[in-house]
Amino acid sequence: MKLNIGKKNIPFLVILFFGVLLFTMGIANHYFFRTVTYDYGTYNFAFWDYSHFRISQNPTVPGTFLQDHFSFTLMYFVPVYWLFNWLTGTYTLILIQNAMILVAAWFSYKLVMLKSKNIWLGIGMMVYYFVLLGRYTTLGSDCNIAVISACMIPVFLYFFELKKYIYALIVLILALFSRENIPIWFIFIFIVLIIEHRKDKKVVLISLLGILISVVYFILLFKVFIPFIETTEKQFTLFNYSALGANPAEAIIYIINHPVESVKMFFINHLNDPRQDGIKSEFYWVYLLSGGFVLFFRPQYFIWFIPIVAQKVLNDSIYRWGISIYYSIEVVTLLPLSVFLILSEFKSKYLKYGLAIAVCIITTGVTINKLNPLNCRIPWTMHPDKERIYDKNFFTAEFNIRKVNDILKMIPDDGGVSASNHILPHLAQREFIHMFPSVRTAEYIVISVLDDNWLMSHDENEKYRKQYLTDPNWEIIAKEYPVVLLKKAGHQRYRFRRETMINKGTVKCNMEINDADSRKYIFANNEKTDTLAKISDEKARSGNHSLKLASANPSGMSVIFDDLGETKFIQISIWRSPGGATGNLVATYGKDFQKSINQSLVSDSAGWEKLELNFLLPEQKTAENFTVYLWNSGKEPVYFDDLVIKKY
Repeated sequence: MKLNIGKKNIPFLVILFFGVLLFTMGIANHYFFRTVTYDYGTYNFAFWDYSHFRISQNPTVPGTFLQDHFSFTLMYFVPVYWLFNWLTGTYTLILIQNAMILVAAWFSYKLVMLKSKNIWLGIGMMVYYFVLLGRYTTLGSDCNIAVISACMIPVFLYFFELKKYIYALIVLILALFSRENIPIWFIFIFIVLIIEHRKDKKVVLISLLGILISVVYFILLFKVFIPFIETTEKQFTLFNYSALGANPAEAIIYIINHPVESVKMFFINHLNDPRQDGIKSEFYWVYLLSGGFVLFFRPQYFIWFIPIVAQKVLNDSIYRWGISIYYSIEVVTLLPLSVFLILSEFKSKYLKYGLAIAVCIITTGVTINKLNPLNCRIPWTMHPDKERIYDKNFFTAEFNIRKVNDILKMIPDDGGVSASNHILPHLAQREFIHMFPSVRTAEYIVISVLDDNWLMSHDENEKYRKQYLTDPNWEIIAKEYPVVLLKKAGHQRYRFRRETMINKGTVKCNMEINDADSRKYIFANNEKTDTLAKISDEKARSGNHSLKLASANPSGMSVIFDDLGETKFIQISIWRSPGGATGNLVATYGKDFQKSINQSLVSDSAGWEKLELNFLLPEQKTAENFTVYLWNSGKEPVYFDDLVIKKY
């Protein structure tokens, strides 16, 4: 029986084939515990948090998700959470991202068809769209708003070319609010549209209006919106272009004043470290070979790549310069449209179709070659276990997935959890989740002995694992190599939610108020502590004084609560002077309970580091004193300021 597949059905078959491929890879990476806390665990928490109509502190990095990225992208998909998350769980964002990739592919196809009326070019464009290297290196980061926001661009361009300007405006607004780099990108997109439609005054005027909207939003974004949500603990840190300036305004001024130097930085290693030579050139060669050379036939299309390439190669991070992770996603979104819109203008069928076929074949070869880390300039940034579905190990795991998932099901949905790097993304849709070894308010710890926190050395990870595995306060309730689940020993679960925690009192001390008669410093609750001799005016975070602890007087600032009343939860924070790594914050309750911390995840613009303890108080049979004190375990002086103790 002869199978007759009409050419009109081929685009659907192409998108079906690559759709199945991408969905399979994304789902498999999560199923086989290859997704990581940064970004996927963080994204899952934020998505769950937004879907419950809150903007909470991020459990894995300082600040809220909105402070990290001024983006409303995840909020757009809150209805998807309530419709499907009961079924898809922590896979939902992977499904959303891949669905958006397919949407962008389809609208790119529709745009090529609109402009060329040539289905074979449309089919070729779609194949090319899916074989570009950046489509697969993106899987290394699991999920990112950069991917989703880039997918909106082909949709906008299609409606704009169709002259459905209301739809185009809606997509423009959604795109602008989706990520910080989008306004600048749209300025250059509209410039290309003006060149393409320079004979149509209406289109030119609408494009100029689009530029105005983009410029105004960009100014408001960095002058109003981002500063409005910044705090001393979390400030905007994504503008990392020190060669250009400290902020976008300084960068623009530098580019205007030094145009030649700015252009040179696109191609040279501007960090002046010879070990980083060749990273930028690898990126250019990969995408020039992968069809980019066609742009030389219509150089105007280079214009809309200027801002997205600049954000890559002018950054302070060498990892952004290259071909890995999602740092080329904007390029691989617009390159298919650019290449095939140019090919559609060729009059010679042989040249048109010959180049279309050549581009797809060469691109496939480049992609397969570069997915092998041995062929890459910085191989450690590639993730072959997540990017190469054709590898025999892609669908295998070093442990029993089903049994590990059975262990995770033992953790209540509202239970506070500390989880290791590859496990946390599976548990992140909850109110209290921490990345091990940060335990804080956790009632459960689930760790893999193969799963290190990448911020620490393997020896440090081992130290923390052994600490809790041998701690009598934690009992092992399940294990399946390499995963162990621990529960707080004898702990009766005290369930509370952020919105129902009642502040029973806040105690503050800024080292400024003293009782001269008793030679003591006074807390806001009239507690007196530390002699004036320990107070220094050498450094201060606020006011004029701080507490100085040196080897001669290593401990201080003890405040004792002899009656906690109904207090169940304590939050303590203090700021430590820059470089004061030996400064410790300690809390004790009776003889057997002690918590301490000397590692900081938050620092302010002056370099002062915030130490913070959060914990549930254990039940005590007899009245015990709760004590908070500071301690310097080193020889060099450490300064402390702005102590805050909150009781709930």
